[in-house]
Amino acid sequence: MKRVNKMQKLEEAKLARSKKLNKVESIKALKNPQEAFEQISKYAKEGYESIPDEDKKYFLKCFGIFDKDSLTPKQFMMRVRVAGGHLNAKQTEALGEIAKEYGQDYIDITTRAQIEFRYLNIEDMPMILKALDAVGLSSYQTGVDNFRNIVTDPFDALGFDTILPSYGLLQKIQEKFLFNPDWISTLPRKFNTGITGSMANRCNAFGHDCSLVLAQKNGMYGYNMYLGGRVGMIAKDADIFLADEEEVLSAYGSLIEIFKEYGFRDNRNKNRLHFLIEAVGMPVISAAIREKSGIDFETSGDTLTKLNAYDTEHGKIQLKDDSFAMQVVVPLTNNG
Repeated sequence: MKRVNKMQKLEEAKLARSKKLNKVESIKALKNPQEAFEQISKYAKEGYESIPDEDKKYFLKCFGIFDKDSLTPKQFMMRVRVAGGHLNAKQTEALGEIAKEYGQDYIDITTRAQIEFRYLNIEDMPMILKALDAVGLSSYQTGVDNFRNIVTDPFDALGFDTILPSYGLLQKIQEKFLFNPDWISTLPRKFNTGITGSMANRCNAFGHDCSLVLAQKNGMYGYNMYLGGRVGMIAKDADIFLADEEEVLSAYGSLIEIFKEYGFRDNRNKNRLHFLIEAVGMPVISAAIREKSGIDFETSGDTLTKLNAYDTEHGKIQLKDDSFAMQVVVPLTNNG
């Protein structure tokens, strides 16, 4: 199959699913989401009733602000992005203070290691956002059709079983997409990412739209790319080995662009990356990543991260300094 035919196959799949856009795509066409975010101070002064319906239903969710009127009248939930689940002492203290002052002293922790506040009033939103910004935290792109929080091994560089510390690379990926208006609310559906350079699987590494996991090829450590994971579906091998950070950034950026351009926008229940892969086949996606990036990436190496869904063992984890940390797996409640 020639390269041109691979892109043609993507275009054909997109056209076949483009006969009717879903209602959310119609809402997204109304405005740039940044316009809604910039009106928060105005809404805070004028009250809940001044917020347009499209902002409540969609645009504010791009910035982690969710209208919970049906559960807590005229109050909001806010989701705070915690990259890789890593918080320093000042950030942790600030989150506690926000919850105590504005959110009835209540905090949830999500499955992607983010923080959620509840019972928030729109009048307090500017102060909450200011307090988050002061400690380097953000609620950007934590809801709807966006580049969601990246997860990684919670021990990362500290873990005895970590070969490639990945938190720095995670931050580089996030810097490229998080605050760039060209990416906010431009994807067909949410996009989840996991990256780990550990032999253990402490972050459900294979359960994401894009999973970058520890691998080895030709005596080099790097990452194998797995694609198409979602709830109930394990990501599949894309047959791409990424030897260094620059290759990861290039391959990842190309994948996001492909999803943005060719991803389906009709049935929201079938718009994740998984369904595009299902429609055209993984070889087409992998070839498109190589073509768009202009790099003929190596085929996949030996995956070293455990292939089971995730480690469920409680107990001590040895660290590189010969001390130990405690791993505790927290079961989900009905609220997630």
